[in-house]
Amino acid sequence: MSDPPPMGGFRPPTLTNKQLNLRKQTLLVQQKYSVMDSVTEEGVETSMQKCSSLSLEEQSPQQASSRSHIQQHSWDEYWDSKQQVEMPGRGAFNVYQAGSTGAVVFCLHGGGYTGLTWSLVARQLKDRYRVVAMDLRGHGETSTADDLDLSAQTMTGDIVQVWQALFGGSTNPTPTLLVGHSMGGALAVWVGAGKQIAGLDGVVVIDVVEGTALAALPHMMNVLRARPSMFQSMHAALDWAVCSGTCKNKEMAGVSLPSQLTQSFPEGPLTWRTPLAASGPYWEGWYKGLSDAFLALPVPKMLLLAGTDRLDKSLTIGQMQGKFQLLLMPMAGHAIQEDEPVKTSEHLQQFLHRFRIGEPPMVIPKAARGVRPVLPVVGGSLFNRDS
Repeated sequence: MSDPPPMGGFRPPTLTNKQLNLRKQTLLVQQKYSVMDSVTEEGVETSMQKCSSLSLEEQSPQQASSRSHIQQHSWDEYWDSKQQVEMPGRGAFNVYQAGSTGAVVFCLHGGGYTGLTWSLVARQLKDRYRVVAMDLRGHGETSTADDLDLSAQTMTGDIVQVWQALFGGSTNPTPTLLVGHSMGGALAVWVGAGKQIAGLDGVVVIDVVEGTALAALPHMMNVLRARPSMFQSMHAALDWAVCSGTCKNKEMAGVSLPSQLTQSFPEGPLTWRTPLAASGPYWEGWYKGLSDAFLALPVPKMLLLAGTDRLDKSLTIGQMQGKFQLLLMPMAGHAIQEDEPVKTSEHLQQFLHRFRIGEPPMVIPKAARGVRPVLPVVGGSLFNRDS
C-alpha cells in the first residue's frame, strides 16, 4: 500500500477503509496544527493545490510584491545582539538577546523553527526583561558536530550548557523563566525536571500536550510530505506560509520563515534548513511522560493552548487541582507566539509579575507596636436580637 499523495488531485475511488481512515486522520492532524486551513478533504486538496503552486512559480519582484506585500525583516529590528556561543564538544550555538534588565525569559522554539520565532514577543518584553532565544541543534545558524542528533537528552544538555555559559557565572542565581513552543515546550519541561538551572523560577509551555502529540505522531510524516520541499524565491515562500495558514501574521512570516530556509548555491532553490523527517526516531522521546513531568515541576507553571481539545487526562485532572495555570488562545494556530505575539507577551508579563519572577518579594506591612489589631465584626439579621 502506498502513502496518499502529498499534493495534487484526488485518488480514484478505490481506497480501502484503512486508507480512508488514515487519510482522514492525517487531515485532522493537519488542521489541528494549522498546516491547512480547512478540515474537509475537498478544502484541503484545493488549499494545497493553490498554496503549493506558489512554491514552484517563477515570480518577478513586481508580481510577488503586488500579490503579498509581505516584507522580509532583519533580526536586528527586534533583537539587540546575536552571538555564537561556543560549546566545546557540542558546537557553536546561535543566540539572540534583547533587553538588559530584569528576569531572563529564555525561549525555546519548536521543531523546524528558529530563535527568530520569538522576535515580536522580544520586542514587547525587552523594556522590562532580558529575552534570550537560541537556535537549537540542527536549526537556524547553529552548527554542531551532529546536527541530526535531536534526542531530548542531547538537546536538553545543549540548552543547559548555553544557559550556564551566559548566566551561570553570576554569584547569585539569575531569575529565569523558561518558555517553549511545541518541541521547545517539551524540552523546557525536561530541562526543568533536570534541576540544572539554579535560578529557574517558572516554566511556560506553548501548545504541546503529551496525549495529543503522541496521537499525532503516526500521521506527521504525511503532514511533512504535504508541504513544499523547495521554493523558487523567498517571495514564493512567504506567500505560501501565509496562504497555507502556517503563519497568520505577515510581519512574523517576514522575520521567522527566512531563517528556516537555506540555499545551497546562488540563484538555486530554497529548501528547509532542518530535515524534520529525519528527526522522526526522536519524536516519541520528546513527548512520552511529558504530562507527569510537567505537573511534577517544583516551580510555577503555565500552559498556553490554542484549544481545550489538546488537554489529555493527566493535565485535565491537574488543571482542576490547580497545579498549573491554563490559558486558551483560540484565534491562534499552533504557533501561538507568531500568530498572537502581543497577547502572548501580555500573558507572559502577567505570569512573571504574578509570581514576582525577578522582582523583590512582596512585603506585607505589620501593625505598629501597641496598636491592637482590628477584628472583623459579624453582622446580619441572624445576630440582631431586635429582629
